[in-house]
Amino acid sequence: MQISRVVMAPGGMPVPLQSLIALKVPLVGQAVHAGFPSPADDFIEDLIDLNQVLIANPTATFLWRVVGDCMIDVKIFPWDVVIVDRSVQPKHRSIVLAIIDGEPTLKRLNRRGGVMVLHNENAKLPAFLISEGTEVSIWGVVTATIRDLKK
Repeated sequence: MQISRVVMAPGGMPVPLQSLIALKVPLVGQAVHAGFPSPADDFIEDLIDLNQVLIANPTATFLWRVVGDCMIDVKIFPWDVVIVDRSVQPKHRSIVLAIIDGEPTLKRLNRRGGVMVLHNENAKLPAFLISEGTEVSIWGVVTATIRDLKK
């Protein structure tokens, strides 16, 4: 799975979200039912700044666009946007943005006896293998996904 950057600076590096403006969206006080609707009053309870909800550390957080299908079993689909925080310490079972031989990719991080192993999350794909001599680094941890449902 390759990742394309959503916001890029000259030289191809993603732009930190701290450089973006606050976006406040109304929060309706009534919970929404995904089944049979309930009669209730609709009212705006508060304004939520999406940066505060989705971004813990703006200086270390970046948006990346997903291409490819190696993470579809964890509901990360092509054209989703992942929020990646470089300040989060990756732990067992984290979804990470790894740089493998210079190419960014999403993988599940598993720790086995002190050894880190990266996995695809798509049962239809073969196991992901890292051959000897492959350069691998964990660039950041995926903290959220944004999906455009109009597509």
